Amino acid sequence: MRNILRFLGFVAVAAIAVGVLFLWKSASVGPAPPFASVPTVRLAELDREFTALVGRVLPSVVSINAIPAGAADDPRAALLRNLLGAAPGAPPPPQLGSGAIVSKDGYLVTNWHVIQEASSVQVHLNDGRSLPARLVGADRLSDVAVLKVDGEDLVPFEFADSDEVRIGQMVIAVGNPFGLQETVTKGIVSGKGRRMMSEAVNEFFQTDAPINPGNSGGPLVDLDGRIIALNNAVIQNTDGIGFAIPSNTVRRIFENIRDYGRVIRPWFGVSMHPISPALAARLGLPDTRGAFVQATLENSPAARAGIEPGDVILSYNRRAIVDWKDLRNRVAETEPGKDVEIGILRQGKKIELRAKIEKQPGD
Repeated sequence: MRNILRFLGFVAVAAIAVGVLFLWKSASVGPAPPFASVPTVRLAELDREFTALVGRVLPSVVSINAIPAGAADDPRAALLRNLLGAAPGAPPPPQLGSGAIVSKDGYLVTNWHVIQEASSVQVHLNDGRSLPARLVGADRLSDVAVLKVDGEDLVPFEFADSDEVRIGQMVIAVGNPFGLQETVTKGIVSGKGRRMMSEAVNEFFQTDAPINPGNSGGPLVDLDGRIIALNNAVIQNTDGIGFAIPSNTVRRIFENIRDYGRVIRPWFGVSMHPISPALAARLGLPDTRGAFVQATLENSPAARAGIEPGDVILSYNRRAIVDWKDLRNRVAETEPGKDVEIGILRQGKKIELRAKIEKQPGD
């Protein structure tokens, strides 16, 4: 009897196994189950959203032709060359770049290096219009320039808060690489706080969205269609290492130039010194992070806040300071008149102070 039960159990298990195998084979050769179409639907939705995003931002991007001095031949100079029998030289080619419309009344932002040697600037819009642009002002230290065009029905970008940008965030770059208008590339924010040029007073975002010559001055855009940065440069012979100027820096410079005709520099009023390993050991610091205060200027925001020579500034507005250049950049990005929190180390004791950043004396 026990053997019969065992046999019946074996038959039952075998029958179940055969049934499962049959169902699996049927599913593999038969019609796909309903859920198999879900990924395709999601991809189609993603495609529609992405193309809609590009369609929204393209009208706000311009291509720039910066005509260098001498490119537009003076008829009198040409006549003189003909009289002297001199062959006319080939005019220098225009500098190609990109820009972003940031107001309905025709203000544009781009890179200073795109238009710095130009005698005239022509911008080309998404709708086919070509408009002359004039230089309103520029900040060479941050490589940002502001242009103005006269035109109707202009579609401006909105600035995003670049302090809220996250590493890994998806972005698109739009511009005029190699003269190919309306080129769109995509990628992510690969890094923040990069120092690409020693003379720059601002830091940069790093992105792997392909950026090429002609992209300079064009926008780096988030998935809401807002500018998070202005494309600036790419490291040659690398794969996907580009740099862009954060939008908060660009917006501050644009608003300064629009409202005052120049850039208003913030002022803190300290003389700083790098912290070497030897100095860190003498001060009892665990590492070389921070900015060592050599001196505070009389009647400066730093002096009024109570900062003294010998202090080490560890944080600025609750953000840790890496070194003196980091502090300089943080101050440069602060609006004059804003209160900031300063964390310092004085004789081994941490102290919190507050300072009101002011305009540079003479501004």
